[in-house]
Amino acid sequence: MFPIELSDHDGDALTITTRGTDVWITCTTERSEVTIGPIPRSALRDALADNPVDSDVARAPSENGS
Repeated sequence: MFPIELSDHDGDALTITTRGTDVWITCTTERSEVTIGPIPRSALRDALADNPVDSDVARAPSENGS
């Protein structure tokens, strides 16, 4: 597994862990932890792309409705 961890001054953290073609994303605060995954690496890449290709990952609408 290959983890990447980012944290803020309060100790809250975002951890992205990859293993093979799968990804897990964990958000941690003082009181709780939430993990999603495994997600196919390609689906996460497509969801985060500026011009995503067709995938089974739905993009959430932005606050301005687009």
